[in-house]
Amino acid sequence: MTIEGIMRGKLTAPVLIVDSPENCADLRHASGFWAPDPLVFLMTNTAAYLIVSPLEQGRAQQLAKREPRRCLKIVTPDGLGLTGPRRRLLGEWAVALLRREGIRRVQVPSTFPLATARRIEACGIAVAVAQKALFPGREVKTAGETKNITESQRAAVAAMRAAIRRIRGAAIGPGGALRAGRRHLCAEDVKQEIHATLLKQGALCRDVIVACGAQAADPHERGHGLLRAGATIVIDIFPQHMAHGYWGDLTRTVVRGRATNELKRMYAAVKASQAAALGAIRPGASCPKVHDAAAAALAQRGYATKDVDGRPEGFIHSTGHGVGLEIHEAPSLGRTPGRLRCGNVVTVEPGLYYGKLGGIRIEDTVLVSRGGWEYLARCPHVFEV
Repeated sequence: MTIEGIMRGKLTAPVLIVDSPENCADLRHASGFWAPDPLVFLMTNTAAYLIVSPLEQGRAQQLAKREPRRCLKIVTPDGLGLTGPRRRLLGEWAVALLRREGIRRVQVPSTFPLATARRIEACGIAVAVAQKALFPGREVKTAGETKNITESQRAAVAAMRAAIRRIRGAAIGPGGALRAGRRHLCAEDVKQEIHATLLKQGALCRDVIVACGAQAADPHERGHGLLRAGATIVIDIFPQHMAHGYWGDLTRTVVRGRATNELKRMYAAVKASQAAALGAIRPGASCPKVHDAAAAALAQRGYATKDVDGRPEGFIHSTGHGVGLEIHEAPSLGRTPGRLRCGNVVTVEPGLYYGKLGGIRIEDTVLVSRGGWEYLARCPHVFEV
């Protein structure tokens, strides 16, 4: 990936990032480098500089040789002439590089360390917080990025199949509690199955959701305790691949045994809502209109969104979000203005949530393509198991 490809246009001022690639997707995207510890990255219109400790120098230099189109120059504190305690201070690294390159103004992300910003400003260098995305090109995925996300999505599909098999194989005990042999089947058991499957695929998902019954009425409730027949079980798996850092995202809702007619109607409405949203996806489509299509399909089936006793119920979140080096990134399929472009990777995940009934969500991650959209990895849509 070239500097032009990363920036998608000329910089108004050099970009400075002080963070760890593990925590900062912009840094990992722009540098191509991964490390658990913070480092300093500077990008101008002609070159990119990465200041690393001697511990990381060898790997960084290998990256620069392997990907020369990034124009990545590897720098160390020693190479900047820093000695004593200054060799260990990231703010001193940044100041020394900016002075060496004669840079008098930089733009930084909103997460930039305050102490480092003040140190830079004290040296007469202006620091401006970027008001827009530093690297908007991240929204449109390259073929390589799409391949990486697909790999993570396939891991999610494998884990979802394993989770549903575990639930389907459970016996229904007295009172509707699911049983695995002589013990109850709990959300924690299904999560363990998911984690084990993901690890075999080279991926991790720290916050897997397996939420049953009333727990499923909260979209981000991770879920815990007994699983029961006749109640909805929302399974949301969003793994990050350990090798390349890209994410996948997949949700299914199942019921062990027979679902009530009311839950069946809810599920059918959510499935129709997802189909309506997918039908609106194409290059140039308005993101809010994709969301409107999903919401309208639910409203037409009698599922309005409203507050009940001070708590929102119904379709209470956006239809989807971008996926890449972050699990939630642009573009957003919600009220935020924007248009889809060929190469966007987005989730499509309408849902319904009611305190007395539980929740139902169906989610797939798709690529926006010339013909509309494509699944990255197919996963069966099942409800009663």
